[in-house]
Amino acid sequence: MNSAAPVSKHRRLPGLNVKPGSIKQARAEAGLTLAQVAAGRLSRTAVHLAESGKTRPTLPTIELIAARTGKPVEYFLVPSEIGEPKAAVSPMDRLRELAAAEQFRELLDEALRAKQVARTQLDMAWGGYYAALARIRLADPHPALAELRELRPVFEAAGDRWMVVECLDWESAALYLLEDGAALGVARQALALSRQLQPGHRAVEARILGRLGAIHVANHDWAAAIDFYQEAIEVAGDLKDLSRLGKMYNDLSIAYERLGDLPRARQHSQKAISLHELLQDQMSVARAENNLGMVLIRQGELDQAREHLDRSLRICEETGLEVGKGNVLLTLAELDLIGGDPGGARRHANSARELAEKSNELGTLSQAHQVLGQIAEGAGMKVEADREFGTAIAILDSAGLRQRLVSCLAAYARVLEERGDIDGALAQMKRAVSVTRPDLQQPAEVMSEVGAG
Repeated sequence: MNSAAPVSKHRRLPGLNVKPGSIKQARAEAGLTLAQVAAGRLSRTAVHLAESGKTRPTLPTIELIAARTGKPVEYFLVPSEIGEPKAAVSPMDRLRELAAAEQFRELLDEALRAKQVARTQLDMAWGGYYAALARIRLADPHPALAELRELRPVFEAAGDRWMVVECLDWESAALYLLEDGAALGVARQALALSRQLQPGHRAVEARILGRLGAIHVANHDWAAAIDFYQEAIEVAGDLKDLSRLGKMYNDLSIAYERLGDLPRARQHSQKAISLHELLQDQMSVARAENNLGMVLIRQGELDQAREHLDRSLRICEETGLEVGKGNVLLTLAELDLIGGDPGGARRHANSARELAEKSNELGTLSQAHQVLGQIAEGAGMKVEADREFGTAIAILDSAGLRQRLVSCLAAYARVLEERGDIDGALAQMKRAVSVTRPDLQQPAEVMSEVGAG
């Protein structure tokens, strides 16, 4: 097999139109990693960008990929590039191509169209699956969640257990975006089922492990999040998806920031921004910029923090991103408080509360009430502060977000201690202990609290 000609350094060759998904399919069939396809002639990033449709590769690049995977050059090129009439593509093939190319808005349109013309219940389920996937990647989890719950029994009846795993994984993703405590149990169910099936699928297992890491970050279980991400990286090996890797870096930055390792947190958030910018994933850039802003606040670099937070908020507004925007507003509220602007903090916190109520993001909603409680306490409005903290605690308690509940109770205890209410602070700390270790709470104390209520 002839080796491909090296890419010229003196002139830029025209990019070619590649069949969506063809490079990834050829690499998978050859059992090659991105690094093995690149093999010193290209970067892994260049192969990934060509594979995901982010760039149009030149002929020498296609020839190299063809040589590595054992496919003819024609396998990768659309008919117009090789002078042939365009062949018909089935609706399901088209959906797979769009998903592989990460063209999610077009994928949603095509998937909804496929559902309308589906002749069988299974075909309709496939259309629904791709519609749900597209919605989740476009940060619109509510309809996706309902879709996935309806179609999973169809795949179960058809005996397609891998698609049951996919439905469970993406259901956990939708629940995670909605900050629903059920996300953890669904993700664990997906992981357990994926490990039962043979042969295994490393990429899917790594994705679910990464999802569990993200869920533990949302639940404020920082050590567990790091453990899951490390396991995800080990399972993936060389089969690393750059987009998913960027999200891992993003969440690891949060975990390290909360554990007090600010240099490592900053390093991971900067890596996340670089990867997401490379992949032109603006929604993920917004989240990573927010996390970097939080780290910079902890490091006392307030002006630089505001630059990154303003950019994050601007991206949210330009892309129409609402799910997750509340987190940016709350970080800005924290920055306002530190900067001596309680009015600005209240405006940002109230905006975050309104958004969270609209999208039913319970974790963000409770955090907004907690921040409003801190603002009220700083203004000497103790009754309002107690009310806001009480609301935040009630939301977390009813949602079953135990780790976040413990964090909120501890924050309220600190407020009461600084106020001089030592008994009240002790009561909140006792309640925090009872959330994680109910066995340590004595029956007499339980009866005392019931009587006090």
